[in-house]
Amino acid sequence: MEWRCVLLSGPAGSGKTTVCRLGHRAMLRAWGHPAAAIDTDDLHLNVDARWELPYEERRIAMILTQAAHLANSLFEYGWPTVLICGNTLFDPTATAVLRSALAPTAEVYHVTLAPKVSTVLSRCTTLPRDPARLAADAELQAGRPHPGTVRLDSTHLTPEATLAELVRLVNAGAGRLPS
Repeated sequence: MEWRCVLLSGPAGSGKTTVCRLGHRAMLRAWGHPAAAIDTDDLHLNVDARWELPYEERRIAMILTQAAHLANSLFEYGWPTVLICGNTLFDPTATAVLRSALAPTAEVYHVTLAPKVSTVLSRCTTLPRDPARLAADAELQAGRPHPGTVRLDSTHLTPEATLAELVRLVNAGAGRLPS
């Protein structure tokens, strides 16, 4: 079986983390084989547990390199599909780090969760986040789609339905990035 990595981007509140945390059984049902998920936020927490550091491209590159190492390790141990999700993955500069580390081993796909801004805001009402910032981030990402991405409108989808649609798109070859 081929190895494949799905880079899952989208603004805060789009459902990336929720999809990544559906667990082994949900991933197995959706993909038909074992699949793992890496949330880059978890890797960020290893170096900045309170989100105190300002955005820095070098640190982002280091975290994404670690995500690629982890994905390659999962491939080596038998997981044919790995999702890597994160807010920075809408940026081609950030994904270039992952693509260069993964392309020799795996097919790389890019999927962008793109719910309506009103959905993003309603999903984040219990979080300590500024609604204006959330809306601005969602609009920024909508206006700057990653080249080659396939957009998935998750406005009315449950996390399980979002995963099922993501699997359908990737299995059809949508969002495959050139190596």
